[in-house]
Amino acid sequence: MTVLGGVPQLPSVGLPSAPTDAMVDHMAIDAEWRRVAMESMRDGLLLFDADGVVVEMNQAFIDLMGYGMEDAPLRPPYPWWPTAEEDAEALREIQTSFEDVLNGRTPETEFAFYNRERAKVWVQSSGAVIHHAARGVTHLRVVRDITRQRVAQERRAAAADVSHRFATTEDLDDLIGTAEYGFGLLFDGDCTIQLGEGDEQRSFNSRLPHSHAPLPPPVELGLAGKPNPDTKALRAGILLVPQTSSVTCRAWVQFPRVRRITVDEMIAADLLAAAFAAGFERLTTEVEASDRLGNLMVAVESHRVVGQATGILVERHHILPNEAFDRLRRASQHRNIKVRELAEWVIESGLDPEGPGSA
Repeated sequence: MTVLGGVPQLPSVGLPSAPTDAMVDHMAIDAEWRRVAMESMRDGLLLFDADGVVVEMNQAFIDLMGYGMEDAPLRPPYPWWPTAEEDAEALREIQTSFEDVLNGRTPETEFAFYNRERAKVWVQSSGAVIHHAARGVTHLRVVRDITRQRVAQERRAAAADVSHRFATTEDLDDLIGTAEYGFGLLFDGDCTIQLGEGDEQRSFNSRLPHSHAPLPPPVELGLAGKPNPDTKALRAGILLVPQTSSVTCRAWVQFPRVRRITVDEMIAADLLAAAFAAGFERLTTEVEASDRLGNLMVAVESHRVVGQATGILVERHHILPNEAFDRLRRASQHRNIKVRELAEWVIESGLDPEGPGSA
């Protein structure tokens, strides 16, 4: 202790010193540099501390996910992660990967996040650990939107699966259901199948109360049209018509909003229409013409039953119609019974197609 002017003075050892002007300027420059660097990136950037609390994000991330720092505090589980109700398995994988990040590992991963509207956004995530003198450890994650590539990959796989099922199924109900839900998934719309012509013409769409129900005008107009190679005009839907076939079958996929159709989609539409026609012809070629109408009538009733069971699964499990139909189809193959028979059992028993206790 020292004495100054007769007044004892406490030692200053251990007391924090106020930042100097130079230190303040340095921190300001560092913060500005970091802000400019983050905003110059076209990919989303997240910076969070050792506890996972987000301390900074760039505009690209805000634009991608719809969440910003005004939603702070942002800490795990983040709002862009799937909830347990949306996808429990994906949530567990994300949480495991996040623990790796907090422990200093920097894995490159691909996950499905959800934006503020709860639309799925596929991202590729990579990053690094940063050591700050003042802040301690922080974690930087680069979040790149790969939704378009991922969707294209999934659609290519789905198209191959649909074509294979057209070539191998022995069940007309399965063929029609695969076409309706498969085309709807591949081209992102609501699909209506039309088989036969004249008095034998029947339409198949799970939203229709029966096969003779009037079609919505846009669907009727689409089914009556011709394939159009225009890739620049905005289109209400896409028409699938086989170029050469002895049977009359076509499909119209109504888009939720007008959009352009790519060349790849047109090529896929031609190939899938031909595969569908070949499958339909294969299943009906040995049937006398007089019996074809009877077969179509049976198919109409089967489609109604399958559509009802599909709707039950959609409501019960909050899944897409194509996913519900796929569960029916796979369970019917596993049990070695027709899709319609399994659909009737689902309706009557109130159980899932896989049986008691299935998810």
